[in-house]
Amino acid sequence: GNVVNPDQYMEEWGADAFRTYLMFLGPYEEGGDFRDRGISGVKRFLDRLWVSVAVARQDGEPDESVMRKLHQTIRKVGDDIPRLSYNTAIAAMMEYINVVRAHERIPHRAEVEPLVQLVAPFAPFIAEELWERLGHERSVFDSGWAAFDATLAAEDDFELVVQVNGKVRGRIRVPRTVTQEAAQAAALSDAAILKFV
Repeated sequence: GNVVNPDQYMEEWGADAFRTYLMFLGPYEEGGDFRDRGISGVKRFLDRLWVSVAVARQDGEPDESVMRKLHQTIRKVGDDIPRLSYNTAIAAMMEYINVVRAHERIPHRAEVEPLVQLVAPFAPFIAEELWERLGHERSVFDSGWAAFDATLAAEDDFELVVQVNGKVRGRIRVPRTVTQEAAQAAALSDAAILKFV
């Protein structure tokens, strides 16, 4: 009695939402706990993608921090698909669309077009339709994978763990180009760390 008829879900939610939800349930090899309520989150993600493409602007430049997140997402999804980690790939795309649409900002076309390519293996019908709406004559599946740039994916700063007498006493964010002296000064300016010195 634990069989789910996919027809009713595809009729209500669409084939792409149902297909993506099944891959989002958990690790592919283990399956997942199917719950009717969970599919709405995947549907919201696909709806937000649709709206993002529909309102995308072409003027100006894309946001640098959004582009950084995009390239981190391209790397994550590209790494997860061969490992059959579809659920974490979809989660990364959901996280990215939240960055793209934070505070209902209007995305740049360069911020959403590669996401359509990333979504294609999971939601092929919506991806094909969006790719056509973006003005492409060939299929999204003929476009290749979204281009990844490691330099764009790199963070400008990182979390530095501060130890005093071999024990972790704090964590601070510092620029990637920080010098030893600047890192030490930043650590000593943190009151939580300073009390152990």
